[in-house]
Amino acid sequence: MPAAHADILLVADEPTAREVTRAGGGVPILHLSEPYRALEELSRHPHRVVLAAEGVPDPKGFARAARRLAPAARVYALCTAAGEADLRAAGLGEIDDYYLMPPAREDIARMLQAGAEGRYEPVARVDRPTAAEMSASEVAALIESAGTLSSLAVHLAEMVAAWVGAPVHWAHAAGDEAGEPLLLLDGSDGPQVLLAGPDIQVPAAGRGKLAGLQALAGALTGQARRAESLHRLAITDFLTGAHNRRYFYHFTDRLLRRAAKEKFHVTVLLFDIDDFKRYNDTYGHATGDEILCETASLMSKVTREHDVVARIGGDEFAVLFWDAEPPRQPDSRHPQEVSDVAGRFLQALSRHEFASLGPEARGVLTISGGLATFPWDGRTCRDLLRHADTGLRQAKAAGKNAIYLVGQGSIGEPSED
Repeated sequence: MPAAHADILLVADEPTAREVTRAGGGVPILHLSEPYRALEELSRHPHRVVLAAEGVPDPKGFARAARRLAPAARVYALCTAAGEADLRAAGLGEIDDYYLMPPAREDIARMLQAGAEGRYEPVARVDRPTAAEMSASEVAALIESAGTLSSLAVHLAEMVAAWVGAPVHWAHAAGDEAGEPLLLLDGSDGPQVLLAGPDIQVPAAGRGKLAGLQALAGALTGQARRAESLHRLAITDFLTGAHNRRYFYHFTDRLLRRAAKEKFHVTVLLFDIDDFKRYNDTYGHATGDEILCETASLMSKVTREHDVVARIGGDEFAVLFWDAEPPRQPDSRHPQEVSDVAGRFLQALSRHEFASLGPEARGVLTISGGLATFPWDGRTCRDLLRHADTGLRQAKAAGKNAIYLVGQGSIGEPSED
């Protein structure tokens, strides 16, 4: 049903929507199953009543977002008798009231009567921008920016700021920051709203463009998510979720070129699981796969967010360490800090219980590895991996369960406890 003729915006699954429609007895209802789509609808068109059925994630947050986008609307929750206690215990927040399922015709009438007291003003729905609202070059630039959600958000903010002639910023749609909402986007952390200052007067021409832009937002967001998903698939190891060999080589060589210009250190750790074939032969390949996944997870937990953990083949992993920021201390030594991380990883392995190996599995799995650092041990990814492999073989020859720094011997040995 066209939004301009719908008194109630209902967010619910199909069975609930049928019951509410039956109780409405012909009352115009627009049904949407996804909360973000409902918020997008509110950003384009006000409704007298917003009704969120049980099952909507974070109903109080949804109500705050709906209130921000449509201040005059009444926001109600619809719950089962079993869910009533939870709703009351959590508090209504910005939800005006709640009704039990299935709603009666009198309930719908009360919602509409209260909604009529608001400042509800139907406006024409905008389905797509016209040439007068957005130029072909503006649309083309938007599509090009939709390679990632973050780049799309930046471009949208810059475009809108130029239209309204004032600074704008993104905030959580369910937050309480002051400002006029101009645009809604389904961001990586949930619905995001683009705000202008509370005293900003948006020109009429800008409002027309904003309506057209909001009509494009859903498709642009979908494109950005698909692009990000394809990129993740291309750079991710299908089994462990770590980065894959291709990405590791490409990113490392690119980073090394930057390191040569900016004069910072980069270290590569190469390691494999000691006697991994024995685990496969004894426990089966499914157990071997679980070991690989847990090992990758343990390494990811002890590294920093910007370090790169990759599976480059079989049971062999590589980790790229680099300093995203200058050292906090003048005498900070990058290789030593990496050695500390390597030591923490060995300790984590020594304490981890691999459930697939049985109840006595704590500390039974070990790794051997080698470290190599730019610029001393090589200037390309292949050079660093070759030197790190030398350290790995030294660790194997010395009895395994160790990580060797090229030219300096074993580092970061696990504790005995």
